[in-house]
Amino acid sequence: MKKHNWNLSIIVPVYNAENTLKDCIESILNQTYEDFELILVDDGSKDASPELCDYYAEKDARICAIHTRNVGPFHARKLGAKKAKGEILTFSDADDWLMSTAFEEAMEIFEKENPDIYTHAYMYEDGETEKNLYEEGMYIGNDIREMIIPGMMFDPVAGGRRLNPSLCTKFVKKDLFMRVTESVRDRIAFGDDAIVTYPLVCMAERMFLSNKGLYCYRNHASSCTHTFPLKRIAEVRSFHDNIKRLFEKMGMLEELEYQAENYTRSFFAMMMRNWYGMELSPVMFCFPYNDIEKGSRVFIYGAGNVGKSYINGLKLTNYVEVAGWADENYKNIAVYNGERIIAPEHIKGVQFDVLLIAVWNEKTAFDIKKHLTDTGIPADKIVWKKPVRII
Repeated sequence: MKKHNWNLSIIVPVYNAENTLKDCIESILNQTYEDFELILVDDGSKDASPELCDYYAEKDARICAIHTRNVGPFHARKLGAKKAKGEILTFSDADDWLMSTAFEEAMEIFEKENPDIYTHAYMYEDGETEKNLYEEGMYIGNDIREMIIPGMMFDPVAGGRRLNPSLCTKFVKKDLFMRVTESVRDRIAFGDDAIVTYPLVCMAERMFLSNKGLYCYRNHASSCTHTFPLKRIAEVRSFHDNIKRLFEKMGMLEELEYQAENYTRSFFAMMMRNWYGMELSPVMFCFPYNDIEKGSRVFIYGAGNVGKSYINGLKLTNYVEVAGWADENYKNIAVYNGERIIAPEHIKGVQFDVLLIAVWNEKTAFDIKKHLTDTGIPADKIVWKKPVRII
């Protein structure tokens, strides 16, 4: 393939980010790949963010600062994209940062494979990586339509999305981005990544998927996905209406409507969690029926959302006998749905066929299993399966 010197633009919407913006910008300026432009879109900030944007724009010729009234991240990205000179666009939030090789690794893929979209994974501050639920590699034409699109927003087997929608983990061709976003006029507060990413995938002919964590996500309570005033209900409606319209325009609504509905439902689950401290459904995670024999005596370890969901499901089905339930936090929970929660050190005094570890994180499950086997519980009685989310 003939070598193509791609031009790269990175767009950062900035809103009241004075405490984190410097780290974000410095992580971009310290990239091993240096041939890029950085567009900072000050989205009507009320703090010192506008001055910081201007300071960096004066300091480095690769940086451009745009100031606008508050239009939200979706439209801020569109403004940045219109200004961008690059043929390839990528994005960052102002409170996150990138690994130093992120641009270099992405642009090597564009030189070699010429994808319409390149996607990687992101990491949390504790080092855990949220990966996409696909094999890494190049997907072309029908591979995208048959292997990526089914389940990208919602897969019943996985219990949720298979493809993370974050635009901060995407490198996309500018013309494709503009085609997807040009017709969306509404303010998109919920799903501002999803309303771009999933239609992008539908339009792409070449997509490269990596599960390497190159973007570092700072999870904090003031994030828009953690704050839910009542007006958010109307914002969810705007997302749902627009993404259905985009899929209909592509002739794919019939194929993707079920996924879009379930993806939208997840927003209401977050709201219920925030407003009332409860789940939208009492059974959030599906009990691993295929791995545990019906009628057996099962001891549950873990009384968080996974454990509570398993108990709720078993109360409805009576599939197995609950032999007991333990959690390190037993003093603060004590009883839930009629089941008493005991201290882990008392497990050895209980008769059971299977001990089911009911936690989400694989490393946490591994640590629990090691602790249990160290106390004398046979390893062949201990089961952990990655929980399958129903909502």
